[in-house]
Amino acid sequence: MSGDWDLSEVDALARDLKAAAEKTGELSKAVVAKTGFDTVASAQDAAPVDTGNLKNSIGVDFDGDGLGFEAGPTASYGADVEYGTAPHVITPRTAKALYWPGAEHPVKRVNHPGTAPQPYMGPAFTRHAEKAGQAVEQIPGIALW
Repeated sequence: MSGDWDLSEVDALARDLKAAAEKTGELSKAVVAKTGFDTVASAQDAAPVDTGNLKNSIGVDFDGDGLGFEAGPTASYGADVEYGTAPHVITPRTAKALYWPGAEHPVKRVNHPGTAPQPYMGPAFTRHAEKAGQAVEQIPGIALW
């Protein structure tokens, strides 16, 4: 047996595999970015609008590696709109009583009946996550499970 080995084909294969991994990674990042931006756009379209604050507060943050994201509103009441609220008591924070236009007189508390959920983030994410899964399956060299 000779000690002379021709490794040129192995070197070429290693270069090809590295290039494929880089291309696969870039394609995966593109799918994640599109999914994140599409999720935000759909959520903004579906969000109920009173003042526009909730809709305008919906955004996306991407992970440092570009392979994940978090999308949602920064408005403090975003989850209350998405999931609804249970019946609850409203009391004044800084004033002595509550009053609003149309009320007969100021009151110390209000028994709020709660609000029904108005999902906007969940449906948007579900719709675009399914599309992302289908897109990732089309990337050569990716096996999901």
